[in-house]
Amino acid sequence: MPEPTARQSHIDRALTNVAIGYRNAALVWQDVFPRVPVQKQSDKYFVFDRDTMFRRVAKVRAPGSRAARGGYGLSTETYLCLEKAVAHQIPDELIDNSDDPLTPLVRGTEWCADQVQLEIENDVLDLVFGNGVWSASVTPSTLWSSDAADPFGDIETGMNTVALAIGREPNTGVIGRGLWRYLKNHPDVIDRMKGGATTANPAKAALESVAAIAGLERILLAGAIEDTSLEGAASTFAYVGGNHMALLYVASGPALDVPSAGYTFMWKTFEVNRYREDEEHADVVEARSSWDAKATSAPAGYLLKSAA
Repeated sequence: MPEPTARQSHIDRALTNVAIGYRNAALVWQDVFPRVPVQKQSDKYFVFDRDTMFRRVAKVRAPGSRAARGGYGLSTETYLCLEKAVAHQIPDELIDNSDDPLTPLVRGTEWCADQVQLEIENDVLDLVFGNGVWSASVTPSTLWSSDAADPFGDIETGMNTVALAIGREPNTGVIGRGLWRYLKNHPDVIDRMKGGATTANPAKAALESVAAIAGLERILLAGAIEDTSLEGAASTFAYVGGNHMALLYVASGPALDVPSAGYTFMWKTFEVNRYREDEEHADVVEARSSWDAKATSAPAGYLLKSAA
């Protein structure tokens, strides 16, 4: 008698322990421009005049005379938090008929939240790696994609420039994934790591190790990607961070009298909402946030632009 084939005896079903999805692994915006919660959508903040803070005005005082007079300058800047939002409709039919492990409400919520977070990441990195934002920006004479380049010399020039401008050493490096691929395998990096803690695999430099060699507290990898094509066109993927590296002094959080390179002013909180559309027989999930990313101290940053 004929026996049923394997295909006839098994009906394909979706696996419940695996599904192929895509999300950016990590974003760096809040570590680069710390979040500042604000009470009003727009307002002002104070800026101390850099020159008057460092100019020496104390003089010898003769007996019975007045001390030399001096003072510091003060001005204001403004912020305006604009809202960006995105929503995703989920029909009842999709919820009722989805197989495990699909959870349309959960996945839709995550997608909306990721979209808004990617917008903040783009806004911050557009400033961090933008033209005319920092007091100094250079493209290395020899690009880091060449073994003849001097990446640590280029970094040290930037470190010295910031330190001389604000009286503090840069503590944070932000490097685009497109540039990191060259820096981590550069002969100068590998040579300096020989004999150190990373001898097990010196060909792949860790961010922490390169930061220590350069004299930075940390190097943040801007590795987020985006599809820059229009919907329906062939996909074009790019690193949000490009081939750049910024050397910044970044405060650990909102602070007074600290020349932090930038802040992300955020009005209200990041919101994720769910509401019902009865006529469409569907649920809608929505993510929204209001923010303004501001470079608040131009001398606190140095940009190595298009370094590879």
